[in-house]
Amino acid sequence: MSEPVSAYRVLIVDDHSVVRAGLRHLLAEVFDPVEIVEANGLAALEALLDEGMRFSFAVVDLYLPDFLGQDRLDRIRRRLEPAPVVAFTMSESKSDLRAALAAGLRGYIPKSTHDEVIIGILRMIQVGGTYFPYELLARDAEAERGSAPAAAAPVAGDGGQIGTGQIGTGHIGTGLAEAGEGESGAALTERQMEIMDLLARGHSNQQIGDLLGLNLNTVKGHLSRIFRQLGVESRTQAILKYQRMRGG
Repeated sequence: MSEPVSAYRVLIVDDHSVVRAGLRHLLAEVFDPVEIVEANGLAALEALLDEGMRFSFAVVDLYLPDFLGQDRLDRIRRRLEPAPVVAFTMSESKSDLRAALAAGLRGYIPKSTHDEVIIGILRMIQVGGTYFPYELLARDAEAERGSAPAAAAPVAGDGGQIGTGQIGTGHIGTGLAEAGEGESGAALTERQMEIMDLLARGHSNQQIGDLLGLNLNTVKGHLSRIFRQLGVESRTQAILKYQRMRGG
């Protein structure tokens, strides 16, 4: 039988003791009082869960020796519910960020993020927010627009290179699986899905451009092509049809 969680019991899953020690220090700044439990891999984590241990919050490295991909990540996240699960990783890969989103994680923090920024992110997630650094997606837009992505405003501290994305403003959508075909028979590209995810959350064209590192005309061009592919004439129609394509 699962035991109740008293105060804050926070889980760290990482195979490097130095990283776990650093996280203990940062987590103590966020949670008070706190009991920190450590696991050096997914096997150790699953053993804790099998014993019925429950957690208030979990920070998990994506690249563990026994990590078996997104399906395993999704299963671990479900087993840890209702605790928020945050990825803390060396990876600054767009595909890894999207995998974390698809698995239902509440945040994605690259290990290069400055300590002050990490503390701010953890506090925000603790009270119900989410954090996914938009600039990781914006970097991939450089080749498309032929220039550097737009800078994001710092969120805390001195604005580390990675910890400068938007905090608490939602994330890059849930349309992460490859889009199915709409009634028009045209599947959306990955970039088009990113734009539609943001459009469905009420972002303006300029905001979409800022978040994805695209200029305004490029965003408008993408939307025009999306409307033609979906066979619609308005933003509302596009959002409704996109949600049907996703099964939402």
